[in-house]
Amino acid sequence: MPALRVFYLLGVTTLLGVVGVLVPWAGWTALGLDALLLAAVWIDWRRARAVRLDAERHWPRLLTQGTPATLRLEIEGPEVATTVRLRETLHPGLTSTPARAELRLLRRAAWEIPLEPARRGEHSSGPLMARVLGPWGLAWHQRELVGAEPRKVYPQVRWDGKVGQLLLLAHRRALGQHPQRHRGLGTEPYALREYLAGDPPNKIHWKASARHGRLVSREDTWERGARLVVLLDCGRGMSGEDGERAKLDHALAAALALARVAAARGDRVTITAFSDRIERTVRLTGGVRRLQTAYAQLYDLQARLVEPAFDLAADTAVALESRRSTVVLFTSVVDLAAADWLRRAVLKLERRHRPVLLNLQDPELLALADSAPATPRDAFAQAAALDIGLANRDLATRLRRTGVRVVNAPADRLALEALEAYLSIFGAG
Repeated sequence: MPALRVFYLLGVTTLLGVVGVLVPWAGWTALGLDALLLAAVWIDWRRARAVRLDAERHWPRLLTQGTPATLRLEIEGPEVATTVRLRETLHPGLTSTPARAELRLLRRAAWEIPLEPARRGEHSSGPLMARVLGPWGLAWHQRELVGAEPRKVYPQVRWDGKVGQLLLLAHRRALGQHPQRHRGLGTEPYALREYLAGDPPNKIHWKASARHGRLVSREDTWERGARLVVLLDCGRGMSGEDGERAKLDHALAAALALARVAAARGDRVTITAFSDRIERTVRLTGGVRRLQTAYAQLYDLQARLVEPAFDLAADTAVALESRRSTVVLFTSVVDLAAADWLRRAVLKLERRHRPVLLNLQDPELLALADSAPATPRDAFAQAAALDIGLANRDLATRLRRTGVRVVNAPADRLALEALEAYLSIFGAG
């Protein structure tokens, strides 16, 4: 590929050729210079092709959505300083800007590219292309240094604030370094001890008291080995965006954070993603060691533009766990029909399990409800948004009367509300 200076030189010879119309020797001189220039370009291109150039990518160990990272490229070149242009063809889900650089390479150089993973899933990174400038600066030789590599972007893993503190406490408890504090009365038998004044009568172990001839109390601890089923809505309502992420991104990250805390407690966790069908089901029976499996199987989960089958999700939860379990349902109600279907499904779950409904608020509906309409069309849109908001409030009120815990939360508080709702069931703080 000719360099820019070649075209400048060709412009000069062209002017000389124009003069050749009047002066014949000038035209022949222009033709000779053109031939000489083309020969020099070909020789320079051959010398650029002979330049040895190697590169190696060093990816971050883990790419997670919304967490900045750095891709490091190490390039090895010749013993003589050479101009090299690099172009890294990254997927838009990994970075928002093209990655290009021009280096004056001597033996070895490094190029760091900032990454901004914005989308979950597997993204194909294209080849790393390089252009090497010949020693005379007349021609570029283009080559591929590194081939295409697929990379995986996982849901959010690191959390700040109170969610991060709860995850840290859960992690330390799994390692036996820092037990969590509890408040309230435990429910699981732990040990027997001598009766103390003030112990409630229902804590007295009458058989042990008769056997020992004195009052013996039962000491309880917190329920362990509980069962948790997470139902994750992947229907139309979860396809909308809240900020830079889809609502499903926030719900999936919160569901996995909840699974981490529950697994650290020793609970049995099952995660089921559904739309108008069951998308995926992941069981975590090995505690915290199986959490990597959940991330690997759910990282590329995407919302589908279909109505969610809440009744199918409820039937699946009942079939997965025959014993009484906690069922946490992540969804976002954005129409009136969905609210009614959801209420019926949650009431079906309540017959056997402890359902917890986490309704992710839709920012567009909230903005429509609070805005002042400027046109009749805006007024109709606002009325529809207000109807959906009232339906959500009515849904929460009717379900709470039956003992179902309902939480309406924005995206930035969804994970915290999910953890607090689950831990409050067992009295853990």
